[in-house]
Amino acid sequence: MKWNAALVLSYGKPVPGREAKAMEVFADGLTMFGKLAADEKCAEPEVFNHLVTGGMFIIKTESMEAIHHILEMDEIRRMLDVAMFTVEDFDVEMFVTGEHLMEAMSLYTAIGTELGYISA
Repeated sequence: MKWNAALVLSYGKPVPGREAKAMEVFADGLTMFGKLAADEKCAEPEVFNHLVTGGMFIIKTESMEAIHHILEMDEIRRMLDVAMFTVEDFDVEMFVTGEHLMEAMSLYTAIGTELGYISA
């Protein structure tokens, strides 16, 4: 399967007094994204943790549409809401690569050329 997009969930330190809940939501995220990977809706989550201040989950998918489908799932939405209350600097971002990146860059270049900001 080609991974053309990625959902990135980044987080800082737990909010003071909410450390246990932050660890719980971290474990829930691993479990939920692991199940989605087993169902072939995404790749296994890759987790990068900074030694002191937080980290990120990277969840690769086939497309932006697949990311939107994942983000619309009730259990995922709930998990993200809990994370917002339990960790500092929580953020959700979407990225494209592969074929989708080339399509996006072609459109960007065409518009830049049309506007006169990129010369042919």
